Amino acid sequence: MKAQLSITKHLRYTRTQFDAEFPNDDVCLETIKELRFPGGLAHCEKCDADRKHYRVKGRTAYACDRCGNHIYPLAGTIFEKSTTSLRIWFRAMYLMGSTRCGISAKQIQRETGVTYKTAWRIFRQIRSLLSELYTQPKGSLVGMDQAYIDGRPRLRRGGQKWLEPRKKSVVVDAVKRKRRVIARGAPDANKKTLYDFAHELMPESTVFTNEHPSYTGWIKRTHTIESNIRQEST
Repeated sequence: MKAQLSITKHLRYTRTQFDAEFPNDDVCLETIKELRFPGGLAHCEKCDADRKHYRVKGRTAYACDRCGNHIYPLAGTIFEKSTTSLRIWFRAMYLMGSTRCGISAKQIQRETGVTYKTAWRIFRQIRSLLSELYTQPKGSLVGMDQAYIDGRPRLRRGGQKWLEPRKKSVVVDAVKRKRRVIARGAPDANKKTLYDFAHELMPESTVFTNEHPSYTGWIKRTHTIESNIRQEST
């Protein structure tokens, strides 16, 4: 009986394939350039037009074929101002993307041969990119939850105290990506109350919640509101 791989053939990417595709820094730089400026075509500030750019020997720059003005594909990326080899950056990304259970900065240090300080910086920079959601067109990512505070303590069997649910106050809170917290008291925690809170304060955000029943059906409710708005506008 032959063992079967769980990953289909067209999705497999081995270390041998990585080494063959990215043998040196020049290939890595060319890959970044093609991603940012396909075919070397980029806007030249001096010519004020789209021009073909060619690699400047010994530098990470590309020069305009007419005026010689330079562009830098690494500018504005995590590789900018880094003295670490681009191939080490690429290899670290390969390791972080191919490891099933995650990888540590210490493991990157052992695999690439750099110092722990460099490995930790590479690890942090790559993770900062992985945590960003580029497919989100607008708004921000928000975590939302409700909490119950106060309440009248009552004696339970066995001598333990508990809070009477009817006496508790509801607080709805939302935490944005930049650690900004929005909290507000609410009369209850039903679906309409929580939805109105989110729609008022975060109308264009993606909200992450738990499995509380009041959060179910939000997508359907959003589509219904959008449909009503279109009908009223027409």
